[in-house]
Amino acid sequence: MPLGAGGLLAQSVSKETYDFNYIGQPLADPVLQHSKETFVLFGCSYCHGLDLVARGEATDLMHSRLVGRDEDGNLIGPLLRAGIPQTAKLSPMPQFSDLSDQQIAALVRWIHYARQQGRFKELTGADNRAKGTADAGKAYFDQNCISCHAASDMSKVAGKYDAMALRAQILNPKRLDAPLSWKVDRPKDAKTESARRRHLHLLENYSAEEVANLMAYLQSAK
Repeated sequence: MPLGAGGLLAQSVSKETYDFNYIGQPLADPVLQHSKETFVLFGCSYCHGLDLVARGEATDLMHSRLVGRDEDGNLIGPLLRAGIPQTAKLSPMPQFSDLSDQQIAALVRWIHYARQQGRFKELTGADNRAKGTADAGKAYFDQNCISCHAASDMSKVAGKYDAMALRAQILNPKRLDAPLSWKVDRPKDAKTESARRRHLHLLENYSAEEVANLMAYLQSAK
């Protein structure tokens, strides 16, 4: 991870008290760093894992359908405040009803960021490079992508990359994979931000089969 300003905790403690082995080097984005620290300080990482590799009977946030449907904490936020009772399959989750809206937002932000990073690694891994079907890929493209991308444009994109690079472009386009600006003199580009959010939502919810089918479709149209 790149070095940067880091969060409040990283700035205020020494190397002896800041557990770099567990929490890693401070992130360049101070907002994400603060979100990560919040996830650790309130104990979420103890059960769910800092990178969402769950321990024991904790919910698998990396593959949770509810997390995949969440938008800006509309589903995760109320659940964090209410807690989850113990079931035969899952450990209980305590209530976080006393946290501020900002603290809840920080937890939600880290969950989605860690999920996006983890899903990208999973979907680019060797075990998820099965051969797809072009017809199924076209059906997925027409349903989820064509409102923003013309098929002819995507065929040109496919011609620029080898298979591995094309897969990465589908999952997280380089044009959108840039740090958000928090400077007041650089207002957000609403169109780019909307595209970023859409692609990251898809990234969190792709199945390996859907990615393989998209690959087959785009490569067939070169």
